[in-house]
Amino acid sequence: GALGTTCDVTPPAPPATARAWLDRALLSVCVLGTCWLFAQILMFGYGRDQGIYAVVADTVLRGGMPYRDAWDFKPPGIFVVYALSRALFGAPEWGIRALEVAGLASMVGAFVVLARRFFGDARIGLVGGALAVLVHAQLEFWHTAQPESFGAIATAWAIVLATWEPAADDPRARRKQLAALAAAGALYGFVALLKPPLGGGAVVSAGFAAWNAARRGGGLIERALPVLVMGAASLGVVLLAAAWFAARGALGDLAEALFVFTPHYTKLSWEGATVPGAVYYAFEEFATFWSSASFVGMLLALGLPADAPREREGLLHVFGIVSVQLVGVAMQGKYFPYHFGGALPLGGLVAGLGAWKAWKRLTSSLGAPGAALFAAGAVLALEGRTATRDTQTEFLDRCLVRQRWALTPPARRDRAVLDALYGVADVSLASNRRVAEWLREHTRPDDRVFIWGFEPVIYDLADRRPATRFVYNVPQRVAWFQEGSRRTLLADLDRTPPEAIVVEHRDVFPVVTGNSIDSADTLAEFDALGARLADGYRLAATIEDFDLYLRRR
Repeated sequence: GALGTTCDVTPPAPPATARAWLDRALLSVCVLGTCWLFAQILMFGYGRDQGIYAVVADTVLRGGMPYRDAWDFKPPGIFVVYALSRALFGAPEWGIRALEVAGLASMVGAFVVLARRFFGDARIGLVGGALAVLVHAQLEFWHTAQPESFGAIATAWAIVLATWEPAADDPRARRKQLAALAAAGALYGFVALLKPPLGGGAVVSAGFAAWNAARRGGGLIERALPVLVMGAASLGVVLLAAAWFAARGALGDLAEALFVFTPHYTKLSWEGATVPGAVYYAFEEFATFWSSASFVGMLLALGLPADAPREREGLLHVFGIVSVQLVGVAMQGKYFPYHFGGALPLGGLVAGLGAWKAWKRLTSSLGAPGAALFAAGAVLALEGRTATRDTQTEFLDRCLVRQRWALTPPARRDRAVLDALYGVADVSLASNRRVAEWLREHTRPDDRVFIWGFEPVIYDLADRRPATRFVYNVPQRVAWFQEGSRRTLLADLDRTPPEAIVVEHRDVFPVVTGNSIDSADTLAEFDALGARLADGYRLAATIEDFDLYLRRR
């Protein structure tokens, strides 16, 4: 009789209450971890790009215009974001971080909506949001608060609006849906003003909206309407921005920066490259280079069976937008970490789906031991590879340093701690701060100053306005733009002579300028500026890589 029996060794499923407590524990870790990461981001300082955006935004708030009155070659959307931050919070660096954290918190909310809509469980959005914020924070101060950072937030909400469907019995369903599609298109238009390739997600969302209209039995007009509405709204935002520049007489300056300077700058990185190779490299970087936790989570999301009817649709929608963004990264020819900042949060949402699938299967079959097994795997995945680059210490070490500094009584805080945290490669925050202090001591608040180098953040630290529209000197150092920009620079300096001039040494950026000559050495062949400096100014001090000149009296 014993030989004929079957022994069932499958352990019984844990009680539903036990599984619910385990779920609450995981979600609590995600929420608390996300809040801790928000606190870290709030303490981030400026990198070089953030200093540029802040100086341009200050000019905008004073009534000036980007490109015409404060020059950079990034699209105009980021200057509007920084101007909003300074209007709300003033000049402190934490202002843009507060706006960034508020946006990231709203992005987690958008992920909750998308997770409920496509994956059948809102809790997946909290897990995915935690992973997205983690990777974002790991990019550290230099590669956050960038156009892609805010583009990711707006894209998440654009997907929410583009995929919203009213109740079938709502008498105003058609009008509401068209309004939602128009709002989604407007968001994509704004995203395009932050970085044009990010706005390409509108094509994917409009395509899915048209597909859903066809699935519901709509005719040709019903299928074309989402595309037309979203396209018109996106284009309308871009045209509105162009009208603003035209009305202020700065449209030509915008066109010169974006369509004359920028293509040559992009071309620097395309020597010897191929389009297939560049696109492949961008996809490889996104999938495997920045976060092992996201990589494992995305593999689980794609490899484990679907748990919701619309899961495949949601994944295709997200990955379609990510693909458009990655092609845009490849076309830029530069694979800076922040260039992936628009796609990485969407990858975090997908990774959250994979993590939840694994969690659900382990805890449903094994209970607490399954949760422990999941935790062990999560630790390994999180430790494998992080998105922190260019810094001398790892992300967790930096977080602990920031945390200790924040918990130290203000009177005992050591400024050198922040100087060490927010200095990278050739950028020394301590030097920039000392130069700014010197300028405040030796010039009056209404004096103009001029920095011949690539550290525009000094203007912001010193609270002194630039004497020229060129807040850094790359336009005068690149072969394809220097002739006209040098003439314009000299004309600016004639109109508003600076009381002090700062000349930087060792700021060499071949990938940006196309040569290996620093600012100080460039003066040797920029005779007009060199003569003006020699005749009208005296060397008053030297602070590390900076020579500081005061106007002769």
